[in-house]
Amino acid sequence: MNFQQIKPAHCDVFVWVAVWRDVIKYWVLASKEVEKNKFYSKGQHRGNVGEGQLHLRDDNIAEFQVYEVKPNELKAAITRAYERQVGKGDLKTGK
Repeated sequence: MNFQQIKPAHCDVFVWVAVWRDVIKYWVLASKEVEKNKFYSKGQHRGNVGEGQLHLRDDNIAEFQVYEVKPNELKAAITRAYERQVGKGDLKTGK
């Protein structure tokens, strides 16, 4: 799947939801984590500035597991992602 027309400079936190027949997954990422991700491609369209897309595929989805949260964890995960965005938190330690 592709998350398209992403504009990292226009927000602090991304919350992505993917729905399959048998599962719903949620990912929460700080904007800078999206922009620096190796799967984020800048310049989705020729001449476009500040917009891109991020590709999640069978062969890379495991790399996003660190951002995956349960529905009842969304509020806290958004707060932690914002803290990472502004330099007050760390993804590895959760603090």
